[in-house]
Amino acid sequence: MARQLRFAVAISGLLLIALLSGCKSKPKQPVVVHVLRNLRSPYGVEMDHRILDYQGSNPTLSSGQLIVIQSETGDYKEMLQKQTSSSEGVQLILLDSPDDAQANSALQVAMPHAVNICAGVKACPANVPAVIPPQVTGANRDAAQAFEDYLQKAP
Repeated sequence: MARQLRFAVAISGLLLIALLSGCKSKPKQPVVVHVLRNLRSPYGVEMDHRILDYQGSNPTLSSGQLIVIQSETGDYKEMLQKQTSSSEGVQLILLDSPDDAQANSALQVAMPHAVNICAGVKACPANVPAVIPPQVTGANRDAAQAFEDYLQKAP
């Protein structure tokens, strides 16, 4: 009888340890990449497909955080004009053409770091710049960079 009691206590202890060790990890919050883009762009429908394809692949950072892409809505030209060197609400800006940067001095400063995503939106030989504003840092920058890298590749 004592042997059965010790066995039951040992099994109960192991089950308790297993249950408690599973409760330690807290789910990581996703990193949302806010994308400023022209929803009425000639490349808009193709960009919608690229975003859906990217999201369907369940992209994550090396930390395991899920990357979520969210397009900002509103008047494209107005949203571009409102971007400043301290704006933190947008992590990636997709321009219809390099000329769109002329509306904003902060965008003009960032343009040397823009990449051409024409292959990703089937718009080649057009130049479709993607810009990560310099003030974007940390996990937000890493997530925006991962999406920008994805957009540079042909589907």
